Amino acid sequence: MLAEARAEIAAGRIPDAEALRKRLRGDDDALAQLERVLAVHRARARLARPPEPAPAKQKPSLRAALRTKPTINANMDVRRGEPFRLVWDHAPGVVSWELRLSVRPDPRSDYAPVESRELPGDATSVELPLTGEAVKVHLIGRSRDGRLLRRAVIAGLTREGWAERWQRRASAS
Repeated sequence: MLAEARAEIAAGRIPDAEALRKRLRGDDDALAQLERVLAVHRARARLARPPEPAPAKQKPSLRAALRTKPTINANMDVRRGEPFRLVWDHAPGVVSWELRLSVRPDPRSDYAPVESRELPGDATSVELPLTGEAVKVHLIGRSRDGRLLRRAVIAGLTREGWAERWQRRASAS
C-alpha cells in the first residue's frame, strides 16, 4: 500500500489519503510511514506552486521622515482659517494678545524668532506669513494685570502642510 501511495505521488496524482489510512488502521508503523509519504507529497505540492510575490515595500524618503508635523499645545481652541489665518474664540478677561513667530529653515535647526507683536484683546484671528520653512506660533492672552489667561503654541506650520491635521499635545493648564 505504501508503494501504491508512492507510485501515485510519483505519477503526479493525489493519493486518497483517507482510504489508505483505513486500510492500514491496525499497523502503527505503516501509518507513520504513510504520513511521511503524504508529507512529502504536500511539500512537493507547495514547491510546485509559484511563490506569491512579496508586497513591494515603499521606503519613505529621508525628506518625508524629517518633515516636521504640525503640533499644537494649547489651553484654548485654535482653528485654521483661509487662506493662512489662525482663528480663535473671544476670551473674556483677555485685554491683549502677544503673538510671537519663529522660523526654522531646516528640520535640524532651532526655531529663530522673526516677529513679535501685540494684538488687541478683542482680536480673534491673525494672518500668518507662511512659506516653505516651518513656523512656530506663540499666542498668549494676558489679563489687565499681566497674568497669562490663554495660550497656544503651534509648531511646524508650513504652506504645504497647512491642511494637515495638527497633532494635539497635552497642556499643563
